[in-house]
Amino acid sequence: MKSELKESLGYIFFKNPVLVLGLIIGHLAAGDTNLQNAAALSITFFFVTVPVMLFASTIGKKIPAGFNLVCYALFSAAMLVPAYSLSGSISATIFDSSGIYPALLAVSTVPIIYSSKIAEKQTPIKAIFSGLCITAGFIITAVILGAAREFLGSGSLWGFKLADAIYPAAKLPFWGFILLGFMAAIVNWIKEIFKKSEKGEEEGA
Repeated sequence: MKSELKESLGYIFFKNPVLVLGLIIGHLAAGDTNLQNAAALSITFFFVTVPVMLFASTIGKKIPAGFNLVCYALFSAAMLVPAYSLSGSISATIFDSSGIYPALLAVSTVPIIYSSKIAEKQTPIKAIFSGLCITAGFIITAVILGAAREFLGSGSLWGFKLADAIYPAAKLPFWGFILLGFMAAIVNWIKEIFKKSEKGEEEGA
């Protein structure tokens, strides 16, 4: 039980879907240029991950092999409707300003592969918890990246002007990849520190 809990919690940081596993990097590098886009992407990610993993843990187990991935993709795409509605209630423009990238999340590797590789083997409660941890890891990454690029590129946060633009090129996809690379390096560095600390404790025990 403890190992399963640790594994699920690991998706927030040490098994972060973007920074450690390297999934959907392009979506964030190109589409996550400000906090509003980060909000739209995060809301979408929640709806195309948690409900789909719940679906996989219940009905997905009964679907014949070979058809399950298609069903997950279709169900994930259907979840764009509530994602769009919730995003619109926060701001009428945040979903549209994010371009095609929220929609691409629905058919990305995360909801489809995680549902088949993880959720199908879990109970509904565990699948929901795993989905929430995966989503939390994505949201943390998206918010930090979006805030950094908006401030550097426009000198603002959520559209509110705070300073002059420091480096407008930060909003380009190229710099999105670079910033994600720095964030991934920091996570891996912290991960190695924890590994050395745990190894030292085991040797001293």
